[in-house]
Amino acid sequence: MSLRQLLVILACWQGIALAKDEAPGERWEKVKPEQVGLQEKKLKQYAERVKGDGCIVRYGKMAYQWGDVKSSRDWASAAKPVLGTMLLFGVEHRVIDSVHTPVAKYGWPLREDDAGITFRQLACMTSGYACEEGPGAAWAYNDYGIELFAQSLERAFGRSLNDAAKDYLAPLQFEDGRTFGSRRGRGCTLSPRDMARLGWFWLNEFKWGDRRLISHRLFTRNIRVGVVPELPRSVTTHPDDYLKVGTYGGGVNQTPWGPGCYGFGFWFNGQVATGERIWPSATSDAFQANGIWNRDTVTMYPSLELVVVVSSARKPGAFQPGVVEGRANQNMKLLMDAVITDRPKQW
Repeated sequence: MSLRQLLVILACWQGIALAKDEAPGERWEKVKPEQVGLQEKKLKQYAERVKGDGCIVRYGKMAYQWGDVKSSRDWASAAKPVLGTMLLFGVEHRVIDSVHTPVAKYGWPLREDDAGITFRQLACMTSGYACEEGPGAAWAYNDYGIELFAQSLERAFGRSLNDAAKDYLAPLQFEDGRTFGSRRGRGCTLSPRDMARLGWFWLNEFKWGDRRLISHRLFTRNIRVGVVPELPRSVTTHPDDYLKVGTYGGGVNQTPWGPGCYGFGFWFNGQVATGERIWPSATSDAFQANGIWNRDTVTMYPSLELVVVVSSARKPGAFQPGVVEGRANQNMKLLMDAVITDRPKQW
C-alpha cells in the first residue's frame, strides 16, 4: 500500500467518525475529493458527461462542484419531495393532523367519490384526482394531483409555502434565495448548493447535525416506496380538473414507472419487471428527487454518505429504469467507480 493510499484511508476513517453529526454551517466546508474517499478524475469525467451545473457532498463536506452552483432556478418535479417534506413538517408541528388527513378538510368541494383523497395519496400519486379511478385504486404520475397537493399545503399552513419554509427549514441555512418561488410560488427555486443541503437532510433521515427536525418515525413510515408493485396504472387519457386547480407542469398519467419504486415524491432503487433495479449500477439504498426525467436530480446514497446534485443537465440520459447500458445508468456507474473507500459489500 502506498503512502498516498494510506493517507486517503485515514482521512476517510476520520470522515466516517464525524459524518453522522456533520452538517454545514453558513458556508459549506470544501475539501479535496480524496480527503473524503473520492477520485477526482472520475468525478470530473462524470461532470463532463452530464454537463449542466452540480455539486457532490460526502460526509457533510463539499467535495466537488461544476458550473454555476450559486444561482437559484426551478427544479421542476425534483420539488415534489420538498412538498412531501413540508407535509411532514406540518404533521411534526401539529399544523396537519396526519399524512392520512383528507384534503377536503381544507375547503375543497371534492366530488363524493373523491372525498377521501388524503395528503399521502397526493404525495404518492395514487389520489385519483382528475383521473377515472377513485382514491388509491391506480397509479398515475399526475401533476394535477400535485398542484392540488401544493395548494392544500398552503391552505393548511394558512400562508405561502415559502413563508412556511422560512420557519421550518431555517436550520439548513440556505445561502442563495427563496425555497419556493416558481410555478406560482409552489415550485422549488433553490441553487444547486442549497439543494445539496436538502439532500444531506434527507440522507440523514431528517437530522441536521445533532438536531432532529422531524421525527424518525415520520421518516421511516413515509420516505420509502409508497406504491405497491401490484397497483395498476390509470387508464386516464384526459384529465378532469373539476376543481380548476391547474397543473404543476405536466399531464395526468405520464409514465407506467412508479409502482414498486415511487413514494412521497422520491424514486427509490426498487426492482422493475425485468428483475433489475431502477439504477443497476447504484447502491440498493439510493433514492432520488427527479425533475424532467433526469434533467434535475438530487440523489442520495445513504450507505456511502454521498449526495449528488445535478441541475440543467444537457446529457443525463433518458429515464430508462433497469437498462444497464443506458446512458443514465452508465453515468451513475462512473460516479460509483469514483468511490475509493468505504464501498458497501452489497450493491
